[in-house]
Amino acid sequence: MLGNGFAWGQSSHLFAFLYRILDVQPLDVHCRMTHSEITGADVSFSATVRCEDEMVMSVSGTSLLPGNAHSDPPVPKEVRIDVFGTDGSLHYGGNDREANSGKLEFKDKEGNVEVLHDEFHFENLENQGDGPESLREFVRLCDGEEGMEVGANVTDGLRSIQTINAMYQSHASSQV
Repeated sequence: MLGNGFAWGQSSHLFAFLYRILDVQPLDVHCRMTHSEITGADVSFSATVRCEDEMVMSVSGTSLLPGNAHSDPPVPKEVRIDVFGTDGSLHYGGNDREANSGKLEFKDKEGNVEVLHDEFHFENLENQGDGPESLREFVRLCDGEEGMEVGANVTDGLRSIQTINAMYQSHASSQV
């Protein structure tokens, strides 16, 4: 089924994060996916995203980890983002069930490491309380409050949607 599965369900958040920190325009995408025999939904992908300024993103994801998020014990999402540039590299990763499983760090071209945030926060999985932070910020914004945390703006969201749509089109056509 074209356009239904892991890429839409999970990867939009990662692309929004990447576009937020990199502020580049995607130009074209080449992607391959695997699909569930039962539902037809995509369950894993590998994509190359060419962007302006000679930047290329290599992105992959899968929902094929053994177990599931609702088992006992639950299986976490494993996330790893590495961004390499001429001045150094940025690294962020861990599993979504343990904040101490990762961190955000910058490595400069001399090899020095600066820890920018000493925990990994990907998704609020608490079943108690007022919901995830993103929802609470949205409600505060709708209520007219100011000073909201903007995790990703409308441009980041648009670029994410354009990228994922292009991934599905590339896979379906076997072209860029």
